[in-house]
Amino acid sequence: MKKILTIFIVIFSIIILVGCDKEEDDGSKIHLDDKFYGKSEYIKIKADEFNKLKDNTYIVYTYNSYCSLKVPCETIFKEVMDKYKLTFYSLFSDEAKKTFVSETVKYAPSIIIIKDKKVVAYLDANSDEDLDKYQDSDQFEKWLGEYIYFEK
Repeated sequence: MKKILTIFIVIFSIIILVGCDKEEDDGSKIHLDDKFYGKSEYIKIKADEFNKLKDNTYIVYTYNSYCSLKVPCETIFKEVMDKYKLTFYSLFSDEAKKTFVSETVKYAPSIIIIKDKKVVAYLDANSDEDLDKYQDSDQFEKWLGEYIYFEK
């Protein structure tokens, strides 16, 4: 009897450990529009073009002409883009001020995830909490992976 109980405890422990380690998709992740998979590039865009976009789900990188970070964040973002073959729009911060994203995102640089003309998530350049995502590709990848699927 003692042997059966020990086996049961071991099996139960394994089930608990494996079950707790598994990440579940709660359905909150989104797929980008198909054209944003398969190629790693920034597509430069101006405010007037951006405001006319017909795309439903995409990522925008807003940038400015200066960077005080040790590693340029564009480099960090590009590492993840290259790894997963993702395409982002690229919008200069002065141009971003002329779009709907300026209602939510106040500082550049930023990565903005958009679905149906609404900001789903973004990196806040004015937040110490987001600083690691600007300087570490693993942290940026982890953050981005919370919101989007890396494959179609």
